[in-house]
Amino acid sequence: MTRSIAIVLLVAALLVGAGVVVYGRVFDPPPTPVAPLPTPAKPPPLLRPTNELVVDAGPAAVAVEAPIAVLTARRGTVQIRHGDDGEWRDADDDTRLGADDVVRAGRNAEATLQLGNGVEVKLSPRSELRIRELTDVAARVRLDEGHVTASVDAQGRRVLRVQARGSDAEAESSGGTFGVVTDGNGQLAVAATTGRVKVTANGGSVDVDAGQSTSVSGGKAPSTPTAVPGSLYLKLGALAATQTNQTSTTVTGTTSPGALVRVGDQVASSDGKGRFSMKVPLRDGRNDLAVEVVDASGRREDGRLPSVNVDRKKPTIDANVQWGKPN
Repeated sequence: MTRSIAIVLLVAALLVGAGVVVYGRVFDPPPTPVAPLPTPAKPPPLLRPTNELVVDAGPAAVAVEAPIAVLTARRGTVQIRHGDDGEWRDADDDTRLGADDVVRAGRNAEATLQLGNGVEVKLSPRSELRIRELTDVAARVRLDEGHVTASVDAQGRRVLRVQARGSDAEAESSGGTFGVVTDGNGQLAVAATTGRVKVTANGGSVDVDAGQSTSVSGGKAPSTPTAVPGSLYLKLGALAATQTNQTSTTVTGTTSPGALVRVGDQVASSDGKGRFSMKVPLRDGRNDLAVEVVDASGRREDGRLPSVNVDRKKPTIDANVQWGKPN
């Protein structure tokens, strides 16, 4: 009897449990689904502030490395400054430069600049160069005074434009090697070694092929390209006097058209035929007059005039005058 009662209670418990499960499945509401947590957004890329361009690529800005100029080699005293108001400071190897930076090479110095892919400019002694523009497709510089040799690799697919201070002249090349020289006052010359250079000035334009040169002076268009002379020409005129009491003298001469003429530290301008005349100040005592010319090919020629001695002292009169004799 007791056993029967236990069996009945066990069966009842099982039926009650099954009923609860069935009731829960039929009458309980389904659980509310839980939305997944949002994936955190990636932060925008950091843009380096130096030497980069920001290109609009839709919702996100993309940082693109902008071309820069690098001082890859130097010899002697090479200095740089930013703009016209900056201070000159000595350059270091691998110095990076941007638009409106100026580089100058001292009397016996040279500097080599890499202006992006495939473009190189070598600054000659006593020369000064300003960087005007650097883009993915072109580099533009201005030669303020002196001489540069430029090299453009056609595989780099970039254009180099060299301007000259004091003139609207511009030499442009997309492949080749050429030289430019200027006095900074509107006179310049361009000579091509390889490739071709397009030279424009004062409304005119010429193409200068390898082995040719052209010059610009007196606000005129570029001269007709001619073969580069086998040597640099320099002929000096005679001085008016080598003994004087004057504060200046005039130096005259003739050189290759477009060549840069220096008398000491001063620059002399020449005409379209290479003739020049310059008044040079003199100091008391002995004055040594050295003349240097540089052509577009980078060749140099030195000339020396006789020394000029300056004596501005007034002559003294030593006289003993007797007005009469005693009787």
